[in-house]
Amino acid sequence: MGNMKRKEEVIIIGGGVIGTACAYFLSRRGLKVLLLERNHLGAGASGTTAAIVNIGATRGTLEPLRSLNLESYDLIRDIEQSFEQALEIIHGGALYVALNEQEISETRAAYEEACQAGLECDWLEVSEARRIEPLLGPQVTAAFYNPAGYHLNPFRLYEGYLHAALHRGSKIEYGVRALKVETISDRELRVITGNGEYHADWVVIAAGAHTPEILASTGMMEVPIVPARGQVILTEPCSVKTEHLLFFADHLYLKQTAAGNFYLGSHTEFVGFDRSITLDKITGYTRVFTKAVPLLARLRALRFFSGFRPISEDSLPIIGPLPDCPRLIIASGHGRTGVRYSASTGKAVSELIVDGRTELPIDAFAVDRFAKS
Repeated sequence: MGNMKRKEEVIIIGGGVIGTACAYFLSRRGLKVLLLERNHLGAGASGTTAAIVNIGATRGTLEPLRSLNLESYDLIRDIEQSFEQALEIIHGGALYVALNEQEISETRAAYEEACQAGLECDWLEVSEARRIEPLLGPQVTAAFYNPAGYHLNPFRLYEGYLHAALHRGSKIEYGVRALKVETISDRELRVITGNGEYHADWVVIAAGAHTPEILASTGMMEVPIVPARGQVILTEPCSVKTEHLLFFADHLYLKQTAAGNFYLGSHTEFVGFDRSITLDKITGYTRVFTKAVPLLARLRALRFFSGFRPISEDSLPIIGPLPDCPRLIIASGHGRTGVRYSASTGKAVSELIVDGRTELPIDAFAVDRFAKS
């Protein structure tokens, strides 16, 4: 229940991987955080993600993100030692696979772009691709390999972030829906929730696709973040078959978890907050997966689910203070890559609050890039 007498140092709205990463890095700098979560930990995109952390090898990594990408790639592995549980990191790199002649040219272009960016990737003809990854079927026509990639258990990542923060004196409250953030003074903000009022020196909104509705209530500024549904299939477990991440055309991808399940992910759909699983979508991308990896046709699906990726208008995250309220910081809009950029985002937010500046440049992610003239 909100306490009108106590003023928190920092309130974070949102208990996903970005919110918990912010709590982790702020607590590491000596601040005590109160995290408010409307449902349960990882209830949004973070609970449905494939948790892929790679150094971008496709046109999906925009230039301003590269420094954050490199930093987060190393940070996540380094801070695993401070967590109670291992993150189940599987460091097998990624294969980008073509299944027909048209896809060969697209995959070749992505390979050349990755090489130009300084990544040490290998172009693979059919025989070499199938030698490196025996799961690939006869429909494969070519591939390229990027060794700079790993995946992990997302539940252990955001739980690790949170538990480390809690051990340093931070707190979390569940079932608290933030409705509005107001300025009380130049050093105090008020968060109005369905459970009462909370006061803090700083507020961080890391509410994923729900960030715009909280900001709209402030009357300060609108941010163009929309929910993008991603439908997922999780198969029954089988003995370990691959450590590679496999990417295909049209943003389809798969991985095998440490427990042996295959996670099959799809591209995004802009359908608002509709969590429906659609037969045509599931059928369509299952055909692609089973053609590329015949083993999958012999496995049962255990679970179908979907999540909402928070995608901004220009596909870059939003990290930084509101122009008219410097103690209200936004950390959202990471799209499909919240896990990948979680550590660098949490670190940047902690630097903004503690130091007033960030080690890496984040101007490209500023909130005011969307301000109306």
